Amino acid sequence: MLATTPVRDDDRLTPPIRRYLRWLVVSMAMYASLLVTSLFALRAVPAEALVLRAGLGLLPVLPLLLLVWAFARYIREADEMQRQIELQSVALAAMVTGIGFMVAGFLASAGVFALEGELVAILVLPTLFGTYGLAKSVVLRSYAG
Repeated sequence: MLATTPVRDDDRLTPPIRRYLRWLVVSMAMYASLLVTSLFALRAVPAEALVLRAGLGLLPVLPLLLLVWAFARYIREADEMQRQIELQSVALAAMVTGIGFMVAGFLASAGVFALEGELVAILVLPTLFGTYGLAKSVVLRSYAG
């Protein structure tokens, strides 16, 4: 959802898009560095230090919150047409992602394959981001023709 570049019909980078891209780069750089820091730091913290482990484990979430803020700001500053495109893209991505994870859950419940809860929980947001990119290309095509 948030990690793809907003595209306009005339391919110009408007001020709202430039601001969004700037915050996207900053937040993703922060995410990558905090994720690595968190993973290495957790190796050194004893299992009994739950509060410290929770704080370190949640550290990479902070830049994701910044990314959500940047996307919300972009939507607020975008023109009406771009807002409509983004709304449709996010809605389609959310539905496809939700149904996809539900199908995976049903198949796991039926014993078709095994799922690890931690991995599933971690993959929801990246899957949503990827699905948003695909959904946006579908939505843009519907406006092109």
